Amino acid sequence: MQLAKVLAETACEVGCTPPGLAGHDVQFYRSDDFLSRSVVDFLAAGVQAGQPVIVIATEPHRRAFSDGLRALGLDPDQAFTGRLAVWLDARETLDAFMEGEMPNRELFMATVGSIFERLLENRRYLVVRAFGEMVDLLLRHGNFEGAEAVERLWNELAAHYKYSLLCGYSIENFLHEAGESGFRRVCGHHARALPIEAPAKNVA
Repeated sequence: MQLAKVLAETACEVGCTPPGLAGHDVQFYRSDDFLSRSVVDFLAAGVQAGQPVIVIATEPHRRAFSDGLRALGLDPDQAFTGRLAVWLDARETLDAFMEGEMPNRELFMATVGSIFERLLENRRYLVVRAFGEMVDLLLRHGNFEGAEAVERLWNELAAHYKYSLLCGYSIENFLHEAGESGFRRVCGHHARALPIEAPAKNVA
C-alpha cells in the first residue's frame, strides 16, 4: 500500500500548522528517530512563538524529545517548567479516562481539560502546542474504535481551548488489520498531515 498516494487522495492538507495557529495534525512514521526529529521541530517552533506546550508520550519518546530540544539550545529543565509546559506519560494518561475499550467523555474532559486549564489560566488567548500518542498506543493493541473515539474527543475539546495538536501514528498500525480504510479514517480526524517518512532503501 502506497500511503503517500492514499494521503494525497484525502482531505488532509500536507504540511504542519504554522506556529501560533490552532490545528490538528498527524505524523505517520516508520522509525522513532524520524518521529523524534519531527516532534522536536514541532515543539521548538511553538516555544519560539511563545506557545505553552503539552507532551503526552511514552517514556522513551519523552526522553528522545528532551534530548532533541537540548540539542537546539532549549533545555526542558529550564524553558519547559511551571506554566510553560506539561509532560505526561501516555499510558498513565490513558488509564485515567479509559473504561474498558472506550474513553469516558467526562473523564477525558476532566483529565485532559484540566491540563489546558492549568496552562491557560488568565491567558486563554494563547494557543497550546501539543503532541500526543495515546491514539497510537490504542491502535497498537488493535483498539481502532477507541482510538477514533479519543480523536473525536480531542476535536470536541477544540471548542473550549485553542491548541495545535500533532498526533503520532506508527505506519505499522496500517499494514495489518486497519489497512487503507483505517488510514483514511485516521486522516479524516485531522486537518493536516506532515510528510510521511519514506521507506528505507535497500542497500546492495
